[in-house]
Amino acid sequence: MSLVVFRADGGPAIGAGHVMRMLSLEHAFRAGGWRIGFAATEETFQSVTALAESEVEKLIVRDKDDAGSLAAKWPEGADLLVADHYGLDAAFERKCRPWAKRIVAIDDLANRTHDAEALFDPVCASPTAYEKLVPPHCAVHCGPDFSSLHPAFREARAAALARRGGIEVNRILVSFGQIDAGNATAEALDAIEAAGFRGGIDVVLSSRAPHLHTIQARIKDRAALHIDTKVMAALMSAADLAIGAGGTTTWERCCLGLPALAVEIADNQHDLLSRAAASGVLLNLGLAKPGIASEMARALRGLLDNPTKLSQMSIAAAALVDGRGSERILLAAVAPETASSGETVTLRLAETRDEEWLLALQKIPETRQHANNHKAPTAEEHRIWFARTLTDSAKLLAIVQVAGKPAGMVRLDRRKDAARVSIAILPAFYRRGIGAAALSLLSRVAPGIPLEAEVKSGNAPSLALFKNAGYRHLRGDLYIREPK
Repeated sequence: MSLVVFRADGGPAIGAGHVMRMLSLEHAFRAGGWRIGFAATEETFQSVTALAESEVEKLIVRDKDDAGSLAAKWPEGADLLVADHYGLDAAFERKCRPWAKRIVAIDDLANRTHDAEALFDPVCASPTAYEKLVPPHCAVHCGPDFSSLHPAFREARAAALARRGGIEVNRILVSFGQIDAGNATAEALDAIEAAGFRGGIDVVLSSRAPHLHTIQARIKDRAALHIDTKVMAALMSAADLAIGAGGTTTWERCCLGLPALAVEIADNQHDLLSRAAASGVLLNLGLAKPGIASEMARALRGLLDNPTKLSQMSIAAAALVDGRGSERILLAAVAPETASSGETVTLRLAETRDEEWLLALQKIPETRQHANNHKAPTAEEHRIWFARTLTDSAKLLAIVQVAGKPAGMVRLDRRKDAARVSIAILPAFYRRGIGAAALSLLSRVAPGIPLEAEVKSGNAPSLALFKNAGYRHLRGDLYIREPK
């Protein structure tokens, strides 16, 4: 079974953001049956409850750049190493080269070199920031589209957005990360009181937060304290406004269209919050400092009296992040495949802009000839199906690309124990090995689960395609490829 190892640290000094980002990404790999490893310091496992409780193969590293212990823990080698750590750079990644087949870096500072095949930065606006920091073969992907979120946020998105827009603020969510070493939570509670807000309040903290007891002592009847919550998406969906910080939680709020007042509780949050504020999704009050409660209160009063502003912020937020970043990273992290024609084949996640192109593909006679329904969908039928597919975390719809241009589509309809494969290639790309390359890529995206395909007995090209890809006949028109 393919192995992915995540390397990130957290703790009172640096918070839990890097670790939570990796744990969110872990869900996308787990859905494909990957074997999951997580390497971190002892302090990280002690500080981040979600990691300590996760069902991953855990390794405690002695030093942040300890590559030797990774090789000792997983001597068979990793198919993929994903590193998300400000203290690690190309030097560490080169140490891992003999052991990791492929390396991915997650970054949002663009201030150090990397030796990786792919790099993802959800904050940086342009890959040009990394031109001198990565090798020429490294694919750099930038922007909020590549923010990795727990699947619960994608699943909650439709219902959360349906209740946004022009409503009054009845509930405020206060969350400054799990640790909140500077106790910005107390400043926010002071601000809410000073602003005269009389609605409900949800406060989120970790059981390892240093100021937890202080906050527990001041929570009043209309406020609820959520410790080590596992329902953050539900809390954000129920809130009308958030007061918090930067980091991954910014993208979580955006996915659910939740407006926010935000402060910087770490130096690395400056660029993120500046760009988010420029996009109109939040109000950035700058660096958190003692006494910032009065400034928070003024900003809060302004928003409470301006439902139009809140609605605009909500719309801008929802447009920035759709909750599918983990799937984008997964597809881009897998190495390209070379077709029998010598052409480079890749997969990318289907986007809203692909709706018309996919409809045209479905209407091609060659596509319909062996489909279960020989009648092409109408534009409205396709629109409904496409929208439902993009919001369904059990479905992975990807565009097959040849040299970066669309050549077809593949889809995984995942169940608990297997996934059903669908594929359609443009006739212009027939007999070039593109379909075989796409199936090979799918087997690497989902290496640990059985893949099924329904192939009509009269469809000789598809029968040959799937048999050559390792699918065996199961029964009727059903073929299956067992995980290796």
